[in-house]
Amino acid sequence: MPPGSAIEETGPPPIEYIRKGIVRDDRWLYGRLLFHSPSLLGEKAVRIALSCNSCHPNGHVNKDFYIEGLSDGPGRIDLSHHFWQAGQEDGKSNPLDIPSLRGVGHTAPYGSVKSFPSLPAFTRHVIIDEFAGPIPAHEDMMALMAYLRSLDFKGSANDAADVSTSPDMRYLSLLEAPLAAKDLAVLDNLVDLIRGDIGRNQKKASPKAIRLVTGLLTIREQARRGNFETARAEYRRLTQ
Repeated sequence: MPPGSAIEETGPPPIEYIRKGIVRDDRWLYGRLLFHSPSLLGEKAVRIALSCNSCHPNGHVNKDFYIEGLSDGPGRIDLSHHFWQAGQEDGKSNPLDIPSLRGVGHTAPYGSVKSFPSLPAFTRHVIIDEFAGPIPAHEDMMALMAYLRSLDFKGSANDAADVSTSPDMRYLSLLEAPLAAKDLAVLDNLVDLIRGDIGRNQKKASPKAIRLVTGLLTIREQARRGNFETARAEYRRLTQ
């Protein structure tokens, strides 16, 4: 990125407020993982480690976000610039405020320039048209919707039910289903996403993170060899 750019907040992440009654099942958990994964937004985002969470940390606004040449001030970004994809260039410098996603499930219609009646339609537009990301699979969209719709406007400091898990959250439980089904494609994708999340949350490699990544690679390697019982044993070891 150009000198002077910053896509991560300088301070601690804001509290993640989740609506009461939300079931944090595997779909929700996978949606949260995708929200934190640059691969959802395509090649340019991967190169600069930009995820949905970069602009909208835990659903809030990253007021420190700034990319030289694309921002005219912190917390603003031009998404119609050829940096993202040539076909979207409008020849103008028109950064917009990064919006909050808190309560986004109840704020239709969506969009600052184009208006979309539904959250899935707007989200597809952001991923495909603005960031030139790949067309998301149906399962990925449903998971992402489950997470986005769980974000609440506000929470009570005295009610732990409003606050989600910590920033170093592990997603290992997502591996159980593909290991049981012997689904290598899903397992490969999850291992890559979880490894990436571990790396982004580590300022430097810790022994715990190294053990976790090593265990993930062992699970994948054993599964690829057809040794699913060994892979499941390693999974159980990591989740104990």
